[in-house]
Amino acid sequence: MAKKIDPFSHVVDSNHFEILPTAGLEWHGLELGGVPLKFLILITVCAVGVGVAMIWLGQKMKSGDPPRGKLWNLVESLLFFVRDKIAVPGIGEHDANKYLPYLTTLFLFIFSMNLIGMVPFLGSPTASIMVTAALAVVSFFVIHTSGIMEMGTGKYLKTFIPHIELEGGAAMKVMGGMITVGMAILEYATAFIRASVLAIRLFANMLAGHTVLFMILFFIAMVSDPGYQIGFVKQQPEGVQNLIWGGMSLFSVVLVSALSLLELFIAGLQAFIFTFLTAVFIGLAKHPPH
Repeated sequence: MAKKIDPFSHVVDSNHFEILPTAGLEWHGLELGGVPLKFLILITVCAVGVGVAMIWLGQKMKSGDPPRGKLWNLVESLLFFVRDKIAVPGIGEHDANKYLPYLTTLFLFIFSMNLIGMVPFLGSPTASIMVTAALAVVSFFVIHTSGIMEMGTGKYLKTFIPHIELEGGAAMKVMGGMITVGMAILEYATAFIRASVLAIRLFANMLAGHTVLFMILFFIAMVSDPGYQIGFVKQQPEGVQNLIWGGMSLFSVVLVSALSLLELFIAGLQAFIFTFLTAVFIGLAKHPPH
């Protein structure tokens, strides 16, 4: 009987790295106090990589020299992309540079965690709701701290309370007060809903993408391994089985290759959406519409 394969093994935390699971090549024992460390290791690698890249770029830009080389141009272009396409449209030109370090770090950190999930035998930390929730919590505090620093705690909290006036007698005033209270509750709840949307959107997209890639490749096992073969394949002669296996393998590999290119685009797109929404929410906190 073939070793059962977990379709979510690539997108859930664990205490081991599966290199060639069918051959029994695994790296076990990665735990700290009973907590799996697989995602923590991958997150640390991404964080260190982003930190080194930003420090290196800062030293290069401090010299005042024009960019030289592909790496310098690439990293600097990402920085200006975040400034021109995320920070300035979302927050405004006046305050964009103040939040550029956070937004750039956030974008590159999420992007790198999305990309590392495309590496065989590793995993995708952003396909874990705990990871995306932690990112959303950090953005939540940055967003509302920005509003408080801009106008003070009391005045900022009052921005969530709409100003509603209804013409008429005492009954209309009471109704207006009830509507105001109801709208205020919804506005305060929206502050938390926005953070939840950030976490769920990133988590769902990355989980779905990696799971689809796995299931397409799993078709090969379904027609080649007796432990997985569906009834129709088992009933065929060996030659026909080999033909089905060859066709399915070619189809799966070609389709996964094409979808992997789409996943690379989605990795950047989801990092952009998370960071852009964070910038928009910061702008709304600093300059509320009412």
